[in-house]
Amino acid sequence: MTLQGTIGMAAQILDQERVEPTVRYEIAAPSPGIDPAVHSSPLYERGNHHRTVQEHPEQFQFKSANFDLLCALLDQVPEQNRRAVLAASLSRILNKGSYRHIPGALQYAGQWRRCSSELPLVAEFIVRRGDKQLFISALSGAAPSPGLTLLLLQLEEMIALNFTLFTDEEYTRIPLAIASVRRVIADLVRRPRPSSTIESNTVYHVTKEIPKLCDFISEECRNAQFLYVKGSLLPGMNLEVNQDKSTVRTFLEKLGFTQLLVQSLNEAERLYRTAATPFDLKSSLGHLRSFLEQLHLQACAAAHKKFGGSLPTKWGDALRYLLENAVLTKPEELFAAQFYTLMSDTGVHPLIAEREYARLMRNMSIEYGLLVLTKLDKLGLN
Repeated sequence: MTLQGTIGMAAQILDQERVEPTVRYEIAAPSPGIDPAVHSSPLYERGNHHRTVQEHPEQFQFKSANFDLLCALLDQVPEQNRRAVLAASLSRILNKGSYRHIPGALQYAGQWRRCSSELPLVAEFIVRRGDKQLFISALSGAAPSPGLTLLLLQLEEMIALNFTLFTDEEYTRIPLAIASVRRVIADLVRRPRPSSTIESNTVYHVTKEIPKLCDFISEECRNAQFLYVKGSLLPGMNLEVNQDKSTVRTFLEKLGFTQLLVQSLNEAERLYRTAATPFDLKSSLGHLRSFLEQLHLQACAAAHKKFGGSLPTKWGDALRYLLENAVLTKPEELFAAQFYTLMSDTGVHPLIAEREYARLMRNMSIEYGLLVLTKLDKLGLN
């Protein structure tokens, strides 16, 4: 497929998103015995301000059918052409026509609740699969439109529900980009009123809605930075590992791993965080052990499409298969084998597991999982 052909297909996906949006967030792993409404209430705060930045982003999961299509398309693009595909998608942020007005009364023209846009999907796609610095730079030069309003609402949602998508340093840069948006809106207010009723009402709603969103996002950035500080000071919390866990979950979905594997990791996390007794920690380690096993077996299934041979069904055979096909190096294979043995002998066989040990196993599982998934991604095994 040519580069222009790929860009054209991406444009078709984004055009469809403009007409029928697919972006949403949902609960990743509801806690047993707890009213789902307790966890899901943050999902219904869109458009209600100020929004609280959720301290445990692993509870909320991004979903979008068209996001999956864009990821599948990007995975077919040679590395040297990916930046051009991302740039083509980002260019829509600079286009004031990147939205669709839902027909209705003229006085509602431009109101975000009566518009749809592909820009929320562009934001999620670039941040999760592209280059966050490119996204922040594009945001600085965004064209004022209802599409921008919807993009800012999505950014607000991303920070509120999955704040570890951005680093502490990026939360310093986002308000600077927001300040540029403010200046563009201030300039729009000073311009003569458009003669068209639809355009005039659109400008009215945009200039009323966007400045408030800018305030709310800036406050969210401050709140997110506080959570990073909190995570660095309190025992038992590591926001960098939490951020890597979000990346692991994104890779699992992107590379076609089963939802059960994601749920296993989420359940291990839930048990670790809410453990009331050592037995809860033991159960958490059991899920981590299952996650480690299935990660390698499903990695073999992905590698088998490229390398062929006998598909492993057991842990030891899976390690050997990944080593023989250069997915893992010999030191990595030895580490995985010893890590699995350590988790089995000390964490699963005894009656209980101490929190310090559970934290070590949890953090190592996430970081090792990220290593394996990154290697699979670079090899194009999906």
